[in-house]
Amino acid sequence: MEIRYRAFNNDGEIIFCNLETSDKLSIKDINTPSQKIGNKRAGTMTVESGTIIGFTSNKDLLKSSSKFRTNLSFIANSLKYLNEIIKDSNDKVNKSTSRLLHNLTSLNAHNIQEIYSLIPQDLLAKKNSGQVKLVESIIKKESREASLCLLRLAKNNIAMKTEFSVFNKLFDKNPNLQFKFHNVHKVMMNILYLFFSDFTDKNVNVKIECDGKKSAFFDYESIHVALFHLIENSVKYIKPNTELEISINEIDNKILISFEMDSIQIRAEEVSLLFDEGFSGEHSKKSGKSGSGIGLSRAKNILELNSASIKLDINEDSLHGYQSVPYQRNIFTIILNRDISLIDTSK
Repeated sequence: MEIRYRAFNNDGEIIFCNLETSDKLSIKDINTPSQKIGNKRAGTMTVESGTIIGFTSNKDLLKSSSKFRTNLSFIANSLKYLNEIIKDSNDKVNKSTSRLLHNLTSLNAHNIQEIYSLIPQDLLAKKNSGQVKLVESIIKKESREASLCLLRLAKNNIAMKTEFSVFNKLFDKNPNLQFKFHNVHKVMMNILYLFFSDFTDKNVNVKIECDGKKSAFFDYESIHVALFHLIENSVKYIKPNTELEISINEIDNKILISFEMDSIQIRAEEVSLLFDEGFSGEHSKKSGKSGSGIGLSRAKNILELNSASIKLDINEDSLHGYQSVPYQRNIFTIILNRDISLIDTSK
């Protein structure tokens, strides 16, 4: 860059700086749009959107004060757009960070509630030698509820891990992806078992069809995240007292993980929008089950890091009602690659 500069907004905050150490030491001596300082030319300008201080070692600009001022003026007049870009970028980062903190706080609260629902808070607050025996007696007496509590705690902890994984992989310019061949059935079951109690609560039977030997090339942690969001979505929207059919097939060197179910109606015009962040279908909103509309968006984005994808097929002819809610046959399919040459491992 011909001109190195430091830019301030109207509040005096530095919004950009690529000055060298020697430049910074000379800032206090600059008070005009163009002046010589040693073997450099420097200058400062204030415009409506802020102030800029620039330095150059470029031979042409060293010789010509007017050329330097003209170049510095171009940069100064772009401060408005630079401010907008930085504000937009900061807003996105702050939004993502706030969402992470909110979700982690919520999951932590759920974990605390789960423990207190089984073991009274005042018992845990006591500091005496009989505490362990009292907890042990509660677990023996309420063995089923204790088992369910542990499963819910495990799911919430995986959800917390998922939040960290998404943040690290989607918002890091150089995410740590470790591509290997993994058994697809095994990876899916590591997530699915966490939701069995949720499906049981809705009297949903989970049917799995695969030979258990198919593998694909991907980063385990990120596919783990994608599957978590898809299965969580299935639990939320599947029709009670039905069956979730999961199949794993290989077609043209690709592994297809399909989730077929009767779930809340998705209109044809909503299909292309369903994987956009913030979007929720009309009937999911009406049912009161829609969240912030980021689960499937995250799944899609994190699958793309693996050169993988997700698609939705709907069967409009299967539309029917249940407890005043419209349901139809929907198939969500995750498509993974077996061919290493098709995967961009440079991400």
